[in-house]
Amino acid sequence: MKHIRFSSIVVVFIAVSVLQSCTLLRFAYSPTIQNVPAFKEKNESRVNAAISSPASGTETNFTLQGAYAFANHFAVLASYNGTIKGRDELSYTSNNTTTVDVVEYNRNSVEFGGGVFLPVSPDEKVVIEAYGGYGFGKNNITDGSSNSTAKGYYNSKTNRYFIQPVFSFHPSNYFTLSIPFRYTNIGYNNISTNYTAEDLNNYQLSELGKRRVSFLEPALVLSGGSSSMPWLRIQCQMNFSFYLGGPTINYRSNYFSLGFQFDPIQAAKSGKH
Repeated sequence: MKHIRFSSIVVVFIAVSVLQSCTLLRFAYSPTIQNVPAFKEKNESRVNAAISSPASGTETNFTLQGAYAFANHFAVLASYNGTIKGRDELSYTSNNTTTVDVVEYNRNSVEFGGGVFLPVSPDEKVVIEAYGGYGFGKNNITDGSSNSTAKGYYNSKTNRYFIQPVFSFHPSNYFTLSIPFRYTNIGYNNISTNYTAEDLNNYQLSELGKRRVSFLEPALVLSGGSSSMPWLRIQCQMNFSFYLGGPTINYRSNYFSLGFQFDPIQAAKSGKH
């Protein structure tokens, strides 16, 4: 009898493991690229365009950012974030039939903010920045399978606020290193879905609209250019997201971005010389 019970437990464990391995996660949160202008003085401007992607998964996003230092120590920020391609796939074979499960993401958001920047070293090569802001958008998840016409979906609106202290270092006129520590708090509302209660539980979505979720997101931002075009730089960013509290969800824990940083005001001044 004990042998039979043990065998039953083993069979159940294997079955559960197989089912879990054949299930794609639903990532309710994918972080946005941080808007880090690294200003030093009044009348500096930034326009950033970048592509980002996490280390795992195939979600690729596009970001367009703007920032302007309208006073010696004050600046405003704005960003747009959107999905270029968000598609995770899982293939498995059962009874000589190969099935491909697909989960697709369509996210976009806009963010607005402002804050202060203050040089803290005599040579103004070390700057402390602190920004805060608010954003809103949509977060749509759909899924399907190659052997079924049925489609699942979980669509929601999002709103977020963030607080972003930054340490920026300017070792030269053509290179900047910034270390931001962003706190993000995000809420989900206007949720529509055809997932069952069991699906919502399995995908860790059942509590999402009831409480807000918060993250700590440190990052490393590098930008560099040349003396021939001081108004144009290449910028890269590596970000990590650490869950702080709220309902348990699946989320992208990191991303890497690469893009261009343009200073239109400096470019206009260079063109006059």
